[in-house]
Amino acid sequence: MRTPHPLVRFSLLTVTACLALGVSACNKRTKGKAKSGGGDPSQVVAKVDDAVITVGEVQERINKQSPFVRARYTTNEKKKEFLDSLIRFEVMANEAERRGYDKDPEVLRVMKQQMISKFLQKDFESKLKVEDVPDADVEKYYKEHPAEFNQKDEVRVSEVVVKDKGKADKAFAEAKALPKTPPVTPTPDQKQFKDIVSKYSDDEDAKQRGGDLGFFDKDSTRYPKPIVEAAFKLAEVGDVAPPMKTDKGWVVIRLTQKRPGFNRPLAEVKRQIQQRLFRDTRTKAMDNFVAELKKKSNIEVNEANLSKVVIDTGAGGPMSGAPGMPLTPPGMAPGMAPMQPPPGTPAMRPVPQGKP
Repeated sequence: MRTPHPLVRFSLLTVTACLALGVSACNKRTKGKAKSGGGDPSQVVAKVDDAVITVGEVQERINKQSPFVRARYTTNEKKKEFLDSLIRFEVMANEAERRGYDKDPEVLRVMKQQMISKFLQKDFESKLKVEDVPDADVEKYYKEHPAEFNQKDEVRVSEVVVKDKGKADKAFAEAKALPKTPPVTPTPDQKQFKDIVSKYSDDEDAKQRGGDLGFFDKDSTRYPKPIVEAAFKLAEVGDVAPPMKTDKGWVVIRLTQKRPGFNRPLAEVKRQIQQRLFRDTRTKAMDNFVAELKKKSNIEVNEANLSKVVIDTGAGGPMSGAPGMPLTPPGMAPGMAPMQPPPGTPAMRPVPQGKP
């Protein structure tokens, strides 16, 4: 039997397992040294045509599983079952190869994906570590983004704005009569503060917002100082402040939410900042790396032909999906659901799309 290029052989094994055994991401079998066990790891357990399965390989595949799974394969009978799954993998890969699937575009695409994934893990990602982010950069980020780690107490209120005091007094009386905790699903006859706003407010903008002013702290200058001071004097959600005179007219406010502030010291958030800066550094490093590779490559783009690509945006197509859901991954048949790898095959992490 002809011997294909190792990468094509690997790709063929990957896709055969995915389509026939029910896998979505399989790894190439590792033929390195296994953990020390009861015999010579190079001893042959089985042969399938020109493929050899060794003691070390079976041992390594099983030992990569969780302790709970490994405990299933302590007897020879269970080891035979495991070995049979590896043999099945090989014979199906051989048959698929004999039928020419080693040249299938999807097979070749999966092969490239696996190559990229291995390459990035071993030659790129392994050289970058979160711990390598300098402390000086962490401290600089902490100082330049104080709002992320320090925040004052905040309150949220709703207001009724009217032009005369009598109207304000009526709105205040009705607001005071409201239950402090509104029902989850109020009935039509149960009044809410937004109903009072709609009934009394002379401010059209306030009516559209239900009177809501959003969150603000004690030092806020978005609203008149009397309103800010009165808001922070309200003790409980549902409390209402008496009418107060402002440039807009008479205002009645009701406390709707309280949000306590926080102060997180640098030592507490150091790891968090390191991880954020690490992601940024890694992304930038990958962009620079790919840019250099492009310079070394002969790349031609025909935008006229690119414009001829037809995108099916209709519902129900093979590439359609719910909003926010990923489309069919490259190398996987449309509609194929992610499946589990065969015993002993560690799952391959997703191939980064442009960035790690």
